[in-house]
Amino acid sequence: MPDTTASRGRLVLVTGAASGIGRATCLEMAENGWGQVALVDRDAAGVDRVAAEVEAAGAKAIRLPADLSDLVRCEHLVAEAVAAGGRIDAVVNNAAIARPAIPVVDYDVAKFTQDMDVNLTAGFVLARDAARHMIASDRPGAIVFIASINAQGAGVGSAGYCASKAGVVALMKVMAAELGEHGIRVNSVSPGPADTPRSIGRVGEKVMEKLRQRFDGAALRRLAQPREIAQAVAYLCSDKSSYVSGHDLVVDGGLMASVYVAAKPD
Repeated sequence: MPDTTASRGRLVLVTGAASGIGRATCLEMAENGWGQVALVDRDAAGVDRVAAEVEAAGAKAIRLPADLSDLVRCEHLVAEAVAAGGRIDAVVNNAAIARPAIPVVDYDVAKFTQDMDVNLTAGFVLARDAARHMIASDRPGAIVFIASINAQGAGVGSAGYCASKAGVVALMKVMAAELGEHGIRVNSVSPGPADTPRSIGRVGEKVMEKLRQRFDGAALRRLAQPREIAQAVAYLCSDKSSYVSGHDLVVDGGLMASVYVAAKPD
């Protein structure tokens, strides 16, 4: 059943909201009674499309088109969300750059810096600013970072992505330790491979189509759907996880549990 009574009227800000896990999170929150959803994405048309879906689900949509590589712009987003919605109760830092594979010896500083800016620093800015507002308002809240199983294991050709996601998990733990006394819970979700536009952009549609048929890397033998990740995010934003903080929730279909299974008996 939707967690509507506790969340009605609350505002959640979601980055990377125009597609994939971000879109699924916006819809999951709206359908579970969150009264206001602030959508952040550089794809303004995509923001409008998802905002219409959010509104159809019964929530108010606050459109905040923004490129998170512009850190100056990032510093205004929480204030804009609060100005439009009167409060902020949760932040979901989902936006990220996931490039096609680049060998580490060919990874230039500009790309690495951009990966860090979007995947890590922008999330820090939004989480910090939201926490400031929650503390000033004497209102508890939730912050969720989308990390990755690549924060814990090497993704060949993904130096910037892996390093930034490892930073996300470390940042989450620091913020959880510092903000808990204010009633602010901070967690992360580490997805395994999922059927998202981001994944398609990394490996290509042809490879993704094969993986949709069967993905042997995970114990469940399939890719995650965006909604399955969004459900984990919604849980961590909800009062049902009221004593969960400083936790990285792995949602990978058993992939990491299977990593040492070198051979299976007949």
